[in-house]
Amino acid sequence: MLAGVSNSHSNSNLLFSRSVRSLALALSVVACLAWASSFDKGGPPSVEFEHFDKIAHFFVFGLLATLWFRFLAGSLLAAGRFAGAIALTLLYGVVDEWIQYYNPLRSFDAWDWIADGAGSVTAIWVYRNWRLYRRALETRVSDILRLRLAEIE
Repeated sequence: MLAGVSNSHSNSNLLFSRSVRSLALALSVVACLAWASSFDKGGPPSVEFEHFDKIAHFFVFGLLATLWFRFLAGSLLAAGRFAGAIALTLLYGVVDEWIQYYNPLRSFDAWDWIADGAGSVTAIWVYRNWRLYRRALETRVSDILRLRLAEIE
């Protein structure tokens, strides 16, 4: 009985730790996006195709949605967890576009927000349904380094 309690306690600590890391990463992405929104519009100088920004929105907001999804409690298939992650991501997306509307170097673009939503839904769907991808995101960098060092020795 005591072992079961210990195991349960260990699992809750692991979930709490993952949740805190996911929250910290999500807030870091939000901070980076807010910082990037303060600059002139445009992609990296080496990118020379139209609508590069939509692709960037798709992937960056997909990452943000995945982090919110990991932060929120519930099973992988919980509809509330999915909806909550999408809502948090789209809320930030519309706030970001609204702030850009008042920045003379930027502009409000509804297509950016649509790309945010498409990336969010796609990324969470992939995270929920592709176990290899989910496992890759759940693996700690320190664990990977430890395994690599053990292989070298």
